[in-house]
Amino acid sequence: MPRLFRTLKFQIVLAISLLTLLFASATLYSLHVIDQQHSDDALVGLAGRLQFNQQHLTMQAMKYDENAPRDYPSYYRDVRFYFDDLKRTRTELTQIVDAFAANDFSAVLEREPMAMQPRLSNEALAVARTLADDWHGFVATLDDKLGPDNTQPRLEWAAELIVQNNRKLEESANQLFATLRDDVSIRAHRANQVNRVLLGSALVVSLVTTVWFYRRVLAPLSVAVQGFQKVADGDFSHRVATVRDNEIGWLVDSFNHLSNRLDALRRLLTGLEQGADLDGTLRTLSDTLPSLIPVDWIGVLIIGPEGRIHLEKAFSDGELHPTGKLSFNPDSTLLQECISKREPLHIPDVRGIATLSESYVFLRQLAEFGRRDAVFLPIGAGALRGVAVFASRYPNNFRTEHLSLLRNLGVLLGVSLGRTIQLAESSRLATIGRFASGIAHEIRNPLATINLALEHLATLPGLAESAGRRVDIAKSEVARLERLLEDILLYAKPLQLQLVSTDLATAVADVIATASNATDRFELTSQPCPPVAVDRDRIRQVLLNLVRNALQASPLGRPIRIHCEPDGGEWVRLEITNSGEPVPAEILDRIFEPFVTTKSAGTGLGLAIVRRIVDAHGGKIEIASDASSGTRVTLRLPVAIAAAGN
Repeated sequence: MPRLFRTLKFQIVLAISLLTLLFASATLYSLHVIDQQHSDDALVGLAGRLQFNQQHLTMQAMKYDENAPRDYPSYYRDVRFYFDDLKRTRTELTQIVDAFAANDFSAVLEREPMAMQPRLSNEALAVARTLADDWHGFVATLDDKLGPDNTQPRLEWAAELIVQNNRKLEESANQLFATLRDDVSIRAHRANQVNRVLLGSALVVSLVTTVWFYRRVLAPLSVAVQGFQKVADGDFSHRVATVRDNEIGWLVDSFNHLSNRLDALRRLLTGLEQGADLDGTLRTLSDTLPSLIPVDWIGVLIIGPEGRIHLEKAFSDGELHPTGKLSFNPDSTLLQECISKREPLHIPDVRGIATLSESYVFLRQLAEFGRRDAVFLPIGAGALRGVAVFASRYPNNFRTEHLSLLRNLGVLLGVSLGRTIQLAESSRLATIGRFASGIAHEIRNPLATINLALEHLATLPGLAESAGRRVDIAKSEVARLERLLEDILLYAKPLQLQLVSTDLATAVADVIATASNATDRFELTSQPCPPVAVDRDRIRQVLLNLVRNALQASPLGRPIRIHCEPDGGEWVRLEITNSGEPVPAEILDRIFEPFVTTKSAGTGLGLAIVRRIVDAHGGKIEIASDASSGTRVTLRLPVAIAAAGN
């Protein structure tokens, strides 16, 4: 059956049209019956006039025959009254009889306009023509009896003829009347039957339509509503049974598809929330996303410390894809474009686009994996950035709705994957920190022994000058190693803060006065600021590191500007600006990572420790650097509450 015939729209329109047709037919037929009844009433009335005139003609003749005139005055009186009445009655009877015989009543019913002109049945018409033949024969005989002289007609002979033929004329008129009455009765009975059939059919169709509407519409709709309510209550795994192949069934199918996607999204969110590592997160995506979008390959690429982008892990058709160690230069690639713009990027034809540039190394690799369509999604933030790749082996496979869904899920997937990678990186750094802390403890004792030995060597008499220089170099290297070990231990061990209310501008001034011999190089300005809640030793360590960095980075003769002011009522902001060489962009993004430094002799832990201490205080620190304004460090610390100690 064609799909159109299965639609409720077609079926309801068909049922309504059928009901309308039946009721319209019944109404039109009733109007036709009324018009027919009006016409039949006219015919019966005309037949009644025929009977009345025939009876009148007979009665007048009988009266004249019983009271025939005995003298000429009486005769002339009867000529004036009876003869005129006879002529009028004969003429009217002739018109009526001729109208019945001709089946044309326009001449005798001119004053009764009707929608349907009266017509005789064949049987009635035959009776009417027999009556007309008898009547015209009778009229010819009557005229012969009356004679040719209208001034002295033979009324007695005419009356005698009328009385003699009375029964025959009366029988003919009665037969016509009875025939008409039977025709009217038959038509009325037939009209009654047709009306009953039409109304009965309309009633049956109405009942059938009601039952059909209940079974095909109301009952399935009730089942669908109950199912919709269960899904609305949170049971996304519930599926509504498809009971009809019509709009309700198609609506249920669409709703089941929607609830299926909602359930997949729920499972996706749950899996992403529970994912503790990249492998688990990608496995969740690989198991769940194919029910939402036609994806069969998922991979994650991360920009490493050296600036290259690495394929960390990938899943193909739900299984771990052994891609090996793949590393690419992101410069001038679509991967770099996706990361820099922070927008999803659709590659509808991987194989074709890969040939457009030699730098599209990853696209060519993806094509070798047999993938033809791909979407790049930026993930991560700050120094840890990368791209999640969702690919299919069919070109132009991602339609608009798939891209829209990926775009809507982009933030969630980006944050989840970024968090997973960040957790993995944090775990790796924590492991490195614990390892470094253990190594530092193991190195400190031998290093102290080496330092004592070097000091002893330096005091020996007769030590050659060259040997003394080597001893001094060794001692300086030991001191540098000791500083490195101290920084490692400081970075690795847990922070325990003793918070007190402190004036940040005063703390900065104290650090400048006690930690620098070049106080004249600092320009310290401050607005009235509320005290901040800080650990004084820890915050002094932060300020000392920032001040020394500013001194080392700023050329001689150029001032270092430090400004302190309130920030929104809940923060105090400190800005330290120097006009030295800007920090390279590739270093600036990773400036707070351990062992990242621009100094040849630096440990690379100073700013990492600063960041850790500031985070422990619930504060924020940012560094901006460019050639026009130099390098600016912005430190925000929370204002102390009333309960803070002094």
